[in-house]
Amino acid sequence: MKQHCKFYPFLKAVHGNWHNAIFVSCTHSICPYGHPHPCEGYLLAADANGVPILMQAEYIRNLTGESVSREDCQGVIGIQAFEAAYSLYIEWHTASSRDCPLRQLCQPADMVPDDSTTDKDMIPP
Repeated sequence: MKQHCKFYPFLKAVHGNWHNAIFVSCTHSICPYGHPHPCEGYLLAADANGVPILMQAEYIRNLTGESVSREDCQGVIGIQAFEAAYSLYIEWHTASSRDCPLRQLCQPADMVPDDSTTDKDMIPP
């Protein structure tokens, strides 16, 4: 997980304390995108321009050694609510509709495929 490049902006947005983030909860017991393990959730903050900054709860836990719990955050929203609120942002800033949008938004920019490999306009089988 190479998210160090986004960690400082995330910390800046939450004023140095991940407890100030909003917890984005994924309630699926089996990942609908085919990942072998369901995610532990994501922490959401917004930068000065309102751009969402997402961090995997697992990444924060591994980095800080603290258990990340939804109850310890400022609020909790479901993945469906996040996708509804940020639908156009997701459309423009993710490469594939076949992979989890939250996971894609967490990836560093150099890990996201360029426009020549996008499959967003493809009709799913």
